[in-house]
Amino acid sequence: MTPAPEARPGRPVVDHQAIRRDRILKLLPRILREQSTDAWLTFTRENTPDPILAVFGIEHIVARGAFLFAHQSGAFRRIAIAASYDVEPIQKTGLFDEVVAYKSEGAKPHLKKAIDALAPRAIAVNMSRDVTIADGLTCGLRGYLDESLGDHAARLVPSEKVVVSLLARKLPMEIAALEEAVRVTQKVIGAALTPERIRPGVTTERALGDWMAATAREMGCALAFECVVVGPVRGHSEPTDRIIQGGDVLRIDWGASYEGYCADIQRMAYVLKPGETKAPAWVEKLFAATLRANGKAIAALVPGNTGHDVDTAGRSSLVADGYEEYPHGTGHAIGLKVHDVGPLLGPDWRERDGDQVFFRIEPDQVFAVEPLIYAKPPEIDYEINSSLEENVVVTESGPRVLGTPQTTLLLI
Repeated sequence: MTPAPEARPGRPVVDHQAIRRDRILKLLPRILREQSTDAWLTFTRENTPDPILAVFGIEHIVARGAFLFAHQSGAFRRIAIAASYDVEPIQKTGLFDEVVAYKSEGAKPHLKKAIDALAPRAIAVNMSRDVTIADGLTCGLRGYLDESLGDHAARLVPSEKVVVSLLARKLPMEIAALEEAVRVTQKVIGAALTPERIRPGVTTERALGDWMAATAREMGCALAFECVVVGPVRGHSEPTDRIIQGGDVLRIDWGASYEGYCADIQRMAYVLKPGETKAPAWVEKLFAATLRANGKAIAALVPGNTGHDVDTAGRSSLVADGYEEYPHGTGHAIGLKVHDVGPLLGPDWRERDGDQVFFRIEPDQVFAVEPLIYAKPPEIDYEINSSLEENVVVTESGPRVLGTPQTTLLLI
């Protein structure tokens, strides 16, 4: 039986409650100051709960609940307003210095009183055109706020930049967990892409994927996602029964999850044909161009740049090498989800991605960087992908690649 991850000596310990406390009590006050945001209000109820509730450690709420954070006279105020039967789990989080219980009078007078006392110039609420996790305020509750807040209702503004900064910046314990997920991911992929594991003409994508998932579990991790592809482009696709053959370009897009934190790594290999000792020139050319683009995108991942800047660096490198633009972004944040909250590393396609590509890169954000080539070389009769994907944490001084990056084409 595989021991639980926390029981293994030397592995990072992940205290989710401590992470939650530090995010709200230490990081959030800084973000509100940095963004000159007077107050942040999450207003929600059952059946359409705001996704931010989980960040507060609250799994369920029935009646209308308001969660308000603001600076006031040098103090960081944390006020919750909820129906009397919803109060206990909110109190147990330890995140709020005041928990107001209402009964027949409803939330309205208490919310108005709290906002009057704070007198904010602007109130950030969870409504957003582009950022899904910052769009939890329903139309009905927005109407209720308009009724409740009087003149303050005109001061409601989107909270998306507060939410993205709060959730994208990873705390030290989270970065350690992501590093462990990357370590396991790279170790499993490295063991998979070997002649000992792949027998051309025998091994299928599915058999390889099943072995990788089982190995990750033996190492105390869960499977975040899997994509094992030989042959034509399939995008995000589970492994199939296709047999891996000599002459195949093999791409693995795969991630292990450690204590909920997900890695996202891509590796590229070439399966030698009988008599071959190296990959054909066209494969080497694809790999070299991909490696250059990946390096340039990572180099642009510095505080103050936008996600668009990073995308432009990787995309322009491939275009300069004679390849067409890929029909998606260059990367994304990682964390508790494979596609986590954060600036999107993408082009200026506003009807697809909105303004997320123009959000600023900040220290302690962690990204998967993956510029891809879509190509149909004359040597084969189908389109393939050439891709590398590295996981990178942004530091004050620039990017730091987690684990060991791939710098040469793997041969099997």
